[in-house]
Amino acid sequence: MRILLIEDHVQLAGLVGRELQQEFGCTVTHKRDPVEAKDAYRAGEFDLAIVDLLYEHLNRDFEARRAAGKISLTSASLLVTGLAAVHHLMVPRQDIGVVIWTAGEANRRLHLLFAYEDLAVRVFCSKSSGTGRVDTLMEALKAAADGRTYIDPVLNSYLPADGVPTISDTILRDQSKRSIWRALALGARTRGQISEITGYSARTVGNLIPAMFDDLATLDSGLGRRDAPMAEIVSYASRNWEFFLDDTLRTMYP
Repeated sequence: MRILLIEDHVQLAGLVGRELQQEFGCTVTHKRDPVEAKDAYRAGEFDLAIVDLLYEHLNRDFEARRAAGKISLTSASLLVTGLAAVHHLMVPRQDIGVVIWTAGEANRRLHLLFAYEDLAVRVFCSKSSGTGRVDTLMEALKAAADGRTYIDPVLNSYLPADGVPTISDTILRDQSKRSIWRALALGARTRGQISEITGYSARTVGNLIPAMFDDLATLDSGLGRRDAPMAEIVSYASRNWEFFLDDTLRTMYP
């Protein structure tokens, strides 16, 4: 197996790469993030890819640009995550197997859902599962190579349940609502602030907020105060800002 490993923690990547090579005879090429990996996956020299979802240094760079006032909804780029790598790997090439390899943390849930529903990823492996060795990861790689579904039990609760509407049918279905979600993720907290960022009138924003809450409640039935829709969506956008400001999401859902 020729494997492209996209992981920002260099020490972890080194350990995993060596074990995959020594124990299983794989050839592993490591790249620190999807930006660094661009030339590698464009060359098409890999059978499989292991992709982390979030990259600390890219998050820090994005936060610095946002703090400096250099981020807007029309910026040339927003936050780059593992979805960029998955999109570039799977869209032009249907023969490459992709394993999403990530921690089972709540702020990854929407990325995991999106990868499953919109990018057709079917292999998900948790970094925290198994024995601390690469046994579980190797099992996931074999599934990806064979075109089989593999979902690590640690991540299973983050992936779609039967009968639950998709992200594209709920919180992503309307462009104006997507703009408001992104404004909230950028830090807007009032109708006026949202209006300034999106260009929609404060009245329009106010009219859309209850519908956005309904979309969110359809996707996530565990929401709290239904009598305070603005507070709920502000809180949700804040907790999931990496998703709403994801550059690949914006490309696919402008």
